[in-house]
Amino acid sequence: MVAKTPVRIAFVDDDENLLSSHRRNFGRLMPEWDGVFFGDPFSAQDAITTQPNIVAAVIDIHMPGMTGLELATHLRKTRDDLIIVMLTGYADLQSALMAVNELGVYRFYPKPTNLQTILGGIADELKRRDEQSEESLPTAFLDLFQLGVVAIDETQTISHMNAQAAEVMRTSSLVRIGTQNNLVFTPMPDGLDHFLHPPTNLAPRRQQSFSLEHDEEKLSLFVRRMDKRSDGLASFMVILVDPQQQCPPAIDDLMDLFGLTRSEAKLTQKLAEGLSLDQAAELVGISHSSARTYLKTIFSKIGVNRQPQLMKAVLSTIPSLRS
Repeated sequence: MVAKTPVRIAFVDDDENLLSSHRRNFGRLMPEWDGVFFGDPFSAQDAITTQPNIVAAVIDIHMPGMTGLELATHLRKTRDDLIIVMLTGYADLQSALMAVNELGVYRFYPKPTNLQTILGGIADELKRRDEQSEESLPTAFLDLFQLGVVAIDETQTISHMNAQAAEVMRTSSLVRIGTQNNLVFTPMPDGLDHFLHPPTNLAPRRQQSFSLEHDEEKLSLFVRRMDKRSDGLASFMVILVDPQQQCPPAIDDLMDLFGLTRSEAKLTQKLAEGLSLDQAAELVGISHSSARTYLKTIFSKIGVNRQPQLMKAVLSTIPSLRS
């Protein structure tokens, strides 16, 4: 009887402490698998390219000399079958979308993420491949998010979506997939078409929040403009969320997403908790006049002009990815 070849997983990270942790825990979590560990991307590229028995690579997106995205680009040229997992953070969403579309990255995880979670995701994909099952939705698209995330172009045609977005569409009457594989809202949010197709004489907005409400059903949207695709069409990331089911996001996430200063983010977080401006200002430790000045800047950066809109926009952001 021929022994089954063990699954081999490559870990590529310049953080030696993290690699050491993976070495200690890998054998305990997956004793039937083999792990290989690389502290620099160049040696990893040589090994993974020439060793087809390495079926998956877990790669840090930020490394000196060669970034994780650059390494993934090189690997994809010779290893179409390789399962690529990227360790990243929310600030790298632009890179994440590009990698999903162009490099076929299987999954993204925030750093740090429990090793068992990462290995479990790889195991799921290997099982899916063994069973040669067909999935109704791409699993590669940013499954780390707990909110519904959809990638569309300027015609609202869907290129990727995650399972959470599919669940929102299953339960909500306000959003669905149209017959042309396009994202359809009922009713169409005020200003969304203008955001997707800005006049040629105006600079396009980077991001904007919207809200839908019908028969007591509510849905909040946050739409972010991404880089144009290779075919020249504009691309967008749409986040779908029931605002009543979300907690205010972390201060660092507000800073990353909206470009707020730390003081502005602290004030925004308190306002999203339902506090008045005076109450929020007191907790943040600023005067009422300073809070009003901050609020004008916050409105401008987030693309709203009233506090209820601000709350919906903030509650539509991605929850904290930080441990």
